[in-house]
Amino acid sequence: MRYDVIIIGGGAAGLGAALYSARYNLKTLIIAKEFGGTGNIAHKVDNWIGEPGITGMDLMNKFIKHIDEYKVSKVENEVTNISKLSNGYFSVKAGKTYQGKTIIYSLGMKHKELGIPGEKEFSGKGVHYCYTCDGPLYKNKRVAMIGGGDSAGWGSVFLSEHAKEVYTLVRKPAMRAEPITVSQMNASPKIKIKYNTEVVEILGETVLQKIRLKNGRTMELDAVFIEVGHIPLSDMVKPLRIKRTDYGYIIVDNHQKTNLKGFCAAGDITTRHTLKQFITSAAEGSVAAETVYNYLKSNKW
Repeated sequence: MRYDVIIIGGGAAGLGAALYSARYNLKTLIIAKEFGGTGNIAHKVDNWIGEPGITGMDLMNKFIKHIDEYKVSKVENEVTNISKLSNGYFSVKAGKTYQGKTIIYSLGMKHKELGIPGEKEFSGKGVHYCYTCDGPLYKNKRVAMIGGGDSAGWGSVFLSEHAKEVYTLVRKPAMRAEPITVSQMNASPKIKIKYNTEVVEILGETVLQKIRLKNGRTMELDAVFIEVGHIPLSDMVKPLRIKRTDYGYIIVDNHQKTNLKGFCAAGDITTRHTLKQFITSAAEGSVAAETVYNYLKSNKW
């Protein structure tokens, strides 16, 4: 089946794009491995205007319900290939093959690993990347959150609702998280922030038992949660020769256009904003939908 636009990715950017594409009366298909994306694991989204304190999953469910009201076609599957056909359409393989006049690519990011000894060996055995998924397993336990950004801050606060002690290990002399998040951490008697602290090894037998720090000391823990950034999921666009930065972010203009005619990108995966939040991702998806609509109407890129 052929579509005016195929949206790849089901997070805030993709769902925002789907809503506006439908409102522009475009024949729209959105494909995602999981609708809601990484938004589903956000413990609390306190910066989505009008919904203070809403969970990420509840917010994403509202997004999905909204696009369902417009009867947008959805496919829950993993996209494995994108190519440009001789007839001008894009071909997208996700189990079946679909064709679209245009693409809005919004696959987002994946969690970055530390790349230290023991990390892979104890993954799921005390090493975790999703604090909302696995944090409740460590009720009254000693855990560490590794990272200094907003995700690490929010994660530390969430973990403090379950664990006995939470050590936030920050490699630098200060956190990058919003001041309000750091204030919440400092207000919790369960959270201890350790600056200039770098983990170099994860140790244990069948499960994680302790970590080794760069200064040579060890800490006995029941679990570590890693929030040290994300890597753009953009390798799939490489065969299309879409321009990316050295870090893998897709280069777009103010209209979310890439260097390939008919191909837009939106959300955390792009160079458009340094502020990587639900609100900016949804905005980028909406702008991308407008760009696609204008392109299909005028045939000008």
